[in-house]
Amino acid sequence: MSTKTAGNYCRRSKIMEKTLSKPIESIKEKFSKEIIEFEEKSKTRYYILIDRKDLLKLIKFIFNDLQARFIIETGLDTPEGIEILYHFSFDKLGKVVSIHTLLPREKPEVESISPVIKGAQWVEREIQDILGVKFLNHPDPRRFILSDDWPEGVYPYRKK
Repeated sequence: MSTKTAGNYCRRSKIMEKTLSKPIESIKEKFSKEIIEFEEKSKTRYYILIDRKDLLKLIKFIFNDLQARFIIETGLDTPEGIEILYHFSFDKLGKVVSIHTLLPREKPEVESISPVIKGAQWVEREIQDILGVKFLNHPDPRRFILSDDWPEGVYPYRKK
């Protein structure tokens, strides 16, 4: 390895070490323009609201670059619309980050994170069945928990 290559490797290594040791700061710095709202509930629990158009880029950064563990994806019907939350853990640091986005009730669509995180496939299918969220580019959008004869457009977890 040349001296120049070794120097670049060391610089990148130090940057990555800083990024991994301070993931919250890294997220805030890299996505300062995309973050709509940042909330620190405690020193170990953080919530980040982001527009759905920026979601996949942030998820890739947290999962691939920061090496967070995907915990679960959840969905809620709120007065403002359908909210989807993506929960990640930085186990070694004892921190949990929840990324959430708000979808319009009339057309709740968001990019699937399944191409990035294979473990999200089933839970996205569940959310699709119970809340009617369409996960764009999902590898297997078949029904998952509702029977085949369940009426189209009826979602059991949607509020009236």
